[in-house]
Amino acid sequence: MTRNDAVRMVALCLVGLVACKSSSSTEDPAEPDAGPVAPKCVAPTGDGTIHKLQALESDDEVWTAAGSPHVIDFSLTIREGQKLTVEPCAVVQLKRGVDIGVSGELVADGEQDRPIVFERAADTAWGRIRVQDEGRARFAFAKLVGGGLISTSQPDRTATLIVDGDPHSPVGVQPLVRVDHLTIEGSETLGALLVENGSFSDDSRDLTITGSQSAPVRLWQRAVSSLPTGTYTGNQNDELLIDGGDFGDYEIVGDVTLHDRGLPYRVTYASLRVGSSESAGTLTIEPGVTLRFDPKLSLHVWAKSTGEAATGTLRAVGTADKPIVFTSASATPAAGDWVGIIFKGAPSPNNRIEHAKIAYAGGGSTYSSYDCVAPGETTSGDDAAIVFATSAAGPPSAFVANTRIEHSAKFGITRGWRGDPIDFLATNEFANVASCWQTHPRGADVNGSCPSPVPCPQ
Repeated sequence: MTRNDAVRMVALCLVGLVACKSSSSTEDPAEPDAGPVAPKCVAPTGDGTIHKLQALESDDEVWTAAGSPHVIDFSLTIREGQKLTVEPCAVVQLKRGVDIGVSGELVADGEQDRPIVFERAADTAWGRIRVQDEGRARFAFAKLVGGGLISTSQPDRTATLIVDGDPHSPVGVQPLVRVDHLTIEGSETLGALLVENGSFSDDSRDLTITGSQSAPVRLWQRAVSSLPTGTYTGNQNDELLIDGGDFGDYEIVGDVTLHDRGLPYRVTYASLRVGSSESAGTLTIEPGVTLRFDPKLSLHVWAKSTGEAATGTLRAVGTADKPIVFTSASATPAAGDWVGIIFKGAPSPNNRIEHAKIAYAGGGSTYSSYDCVAPGETTSGDDAAIVFATSAAGPPSAFVANTRIEHSAKFGITRGWRGDPIDFLATNEFANVASCWQTHPRGADVNGSCPSPVPCPQ
């Protein structure tokens, strides 16, 4: 260490910006968090800096704390190749409906005691910060307050922070935004919206979303792994919304994990689909997660056709103390509200469902005649809480265990395959199932023979 370096280190120690110790000492154990740190920022005075242009004045622009508040009159675009850096303690004020579009780079790295604030310049909400697929943004120790102006009748279709990727991205999800101690507060719509492969970076952490007039966040299926640690309560709708989108490649491919973030996930607008016709995908669900499904939706573990090996794999392994719950999103749930968990094609040997509960499923699956028609059944519809639909062999083992299936509108488990009748009754529990707890698979011969009578345990 040079003499100048040593002098600088001493100065930093004196102001408490770094932790200092003798170079010969051993590593100290981590100390507990001391709690919130009082900001050292000085409240801005005067008119600040007025930004009337719709683009940056230079390709590398810095908005200083001394120039605060930075008032944006018109929607601003950070173009590709441009960079806007917002200094610690800076205050950015946006007028009604004003957006910041990021196709270049936005860096808003505050410090624990010197946060950055984006806030309203008037009593009405500003618009949104929208990071496009060619853009990047970083937020550390920052606040986005009072944004998300509602522009449609659907408050869960826009947000204060929008991460908008390329739906046909050849690399799949795009980590466009990094957050570290970011708070999104008082949004008139969603707090954050991640669509079309846009996602948070893997090292994002400590995101707080509160006071939103909708849910805290809505994510495309592929982006669910990227939801950071943090706090997502105190919103009008404390659910984490998962949406497939209306176009593009939205199915889960690669390895995706639904983390337990303390709130239920709600599958809305499109069924949750694991794997695509061309690519493999694995969905892992952590213990304690609850998944709620809107009407007619399902969790679909995919295959290109019912006669081929599945490209999707489901790993939903809870614990006795923290089971995984699949259920209806209705405020007054009823049997058949949602479809259930569907395994299309020959199931992966890596599927596991353990210590789970599947409730209020058994709605119309659109699959039929893959199993044997049970006595008293007037149709061959294969509707159940869990549906196997394959013209090939069934699963290699009874991978559903220690699971309760309840309030199914039809069957508990449809064993729609060709081959031996693998038993799911031994370790699972069934309650208020309208018909057979498990149906009987067709025989392995070419005619798909069925026993007579067809067994129907109830």
